[in-house]
Amino acid sequence: MKFSSRLALTIIVTSLGIVPGLYAQSILIKNVDIETMTSDGRLDNTDVLIVDGNITRISENLPNTGARIIDGSGKRLTPGVFNAYTRLGVVEIDAIDQTNDSSAENARYTASHNVIDSLNPLYTAIPQNRIHGVTHALVAPRASDSVFAGIASIINLSGSMTNSIEKEAVGVVVNYNEYAQRTVGGSRAVALATIRSALSDAREFAQNKEKYLDGDGRELSVSFDDLEALIPIIERQQYLIVSVDRAIDILKILDLAQSFNIKLILKGVQEGWMVAPQIAQSNAPVIMDPIDNLPGHFETLGARLDNAALLDAAGVTLLFTGMGGKDTHTAYLVTQSAGNGVANGLPYQSALRALFSNPAMVFGLQNSGQIAVGQTADLVLWSGDPLELLREAEFVMINGQESPMASRSTRLRDRYFEALQ
Repeated sequence: MKFSSRLALTIIVTSLGIVPGLYAQSILIKNVDIETMTSDGRLDNTDVLIVDGNITRISENLPNTGARIIDGSGKRLTPGVFNAYTRLGVVEIDAIDQTNDSSAENARYTASHNVIDSLNPLYTAIPQNRIHGVTHALVAPRASDSVFAGIASIINLSGSMTNSIEKEAVGVVVNYNEYAQRTVGGSRAVALATIRSALSDAREFAQNKEKYLDGDGRELSVSFDDLEALIPIIERQQYLIVSVDRAIDILKILDLAQSFNIKLILKGVQEGWMVAPQIAQSNAPVIMDPIDNLPGHFETLGARLDNAALLDAAGVTLLFTGMGGKDTHTAYLVTQSAGNGVANGLPYQSALRALFSNPAMVFGLQNSGQIAVGQTADLVLWSGDPLELLREAEFVMINGQESPMASRSTRLRDRYFEALQ
């Protein structure tokens, strides 16, 4: 008996539990309310036709031409959720060092610490977040004993062993906070000087690389590997992503970025509302948790719940993480943080942009952040308002592929709940 290669492939991927993109597969979502995140805004009671993973038509009363029908009545369709600061795929259990690759102590590599080399798409936190609507995430390293933490990357949550990395490097993560102060001996001035010196050396190294590789240059503050990682920052190809909270520290980082003419992303900014006009003028996007309002440190005494609303009103581009530091195993709670932002004055559409379209714009992601004809389907069908607690993600597509709505948690639930009946 002969099997075609196409049939054989179907058998293989099915046996592995993968949901393949079926050939000539059509999906028609009917009568759904769509947050397009385009100039079309929200479209109510509208149909979306997806063919071979691409959005081909968006209109009312589309005819069924043999497509699989999904009833979207009373439901909401959005792009996939983007969590803008996680350790997804590089941490399985925080307390077990063998499954935590997010930081390294006394390592030679600081700015060049490329945490994505440790990515394991099969870690259980990935499907757990995917079934709750998270389709993409920034994966950031953590610093253990250095101001520089390493390289940040963008992944999708497809779980693919070969296609999970969307962008291997989008920036270098730096700390300019109380933690950074401790790593350099107790002074923020030294921390700032450390950052400034490394950027200066990277600029000189980029201009005179052959001389330095021949051993003719002066002594530099960081290794050649770290300088290579900082060159894309100096050349404005990537971002310097700075964790900073205190208002005066934010201003110092803005001045630093201007003096080196680099692209900047601020992360944290609990006192950002105090200097919101200056942040907006710099055009630096902000990664923040809207519910992070407790003054847990001296540098966050000015934290307040309407921080996101005040930053947005000033014109700052927001990207969300959260909630409350739960950035990996429950990264999906970022939608709850966004909802809290709305409850404290943030316009609803601004919250949606922070979850969907702003990350795609900031990081140049072509196939996410919008629902539009011609786009690859990267979307989530919700049972209700995506910012409300009492709703569920019912259908998820990542890069045109339908995702299985199952995780280790749901399998354990199904196995043992049924056994108890």
